[in-house]
Amino acid sequence: MIAFLGVAGALAGCCANNVCDCNDARADAFYFKFATGTSGFAPAELDTVVLKRYTLRLDAKGVPNIKSDSLTIYADLLDKAGTFDQVNVVRSTTTTKPLVTTDSVFINNNAPFTQAGPRKLDTYLYRIEVRQAGKLLRDSPRRYQVDSLALTGEFYGTGCCTCYRNLSKTGRLTNLSTGSAKPISATETGRVAPVLIKK
Repeated sequence: MIAFLGVAGALAGCCANNVCDCNDARADAFYFKFATGTSGFAPAELDTVVLKRYTLRLDAKGVPNIKSDSLTIYADLLDKAGTFDQVNVVRSTTTTKPLVTTDSVFINNNAPFTQAGPRKLDTYLYRIEVRQAGKLLRDSPRRYQVDSLALTGEFYGTGCCTCYRNLSKTGRLTNLSTGSAKPISATETGRVAPVLIKK
């Protein structure tokens, strides 16, 4: 018993001096990059991007229970009722240098929206709206839907530090203007893997 307490005390002392640097705060995050260039978005078009988050109904196991072919209708109903969270990403249109990069946004479990209890981003549906300020896009934005998100991860570490790593993050991206949908993967293999949003 005394030997056990000695080991426990030594371990506690070790942990007290050990700084955990897991760098896992954005492990589940999805990064989206707007296509630019000749056939893509002009920098001025990306001066105002609106992110919307819609809460999905969950079953008894905490899994979304809305069929994938009903998600757009479900979000449209919440949109009309104003039942969603919204964040506006407004970027400066100044021409002074250095210019700030304006071609990407991201969603995470706790950013840019506040995390509600244990809910992770795979229990929500998201919409990304490109609303160029003062132009036609302000009233008729280009709209994209991110749904069917799935996260797989695991915890690892020692007795002192337990960290989290994502093993897979996938979903579906729909251009609501054209109705075209495609599966997406943001699973990282040593580097951030942004999802491309085309005009």
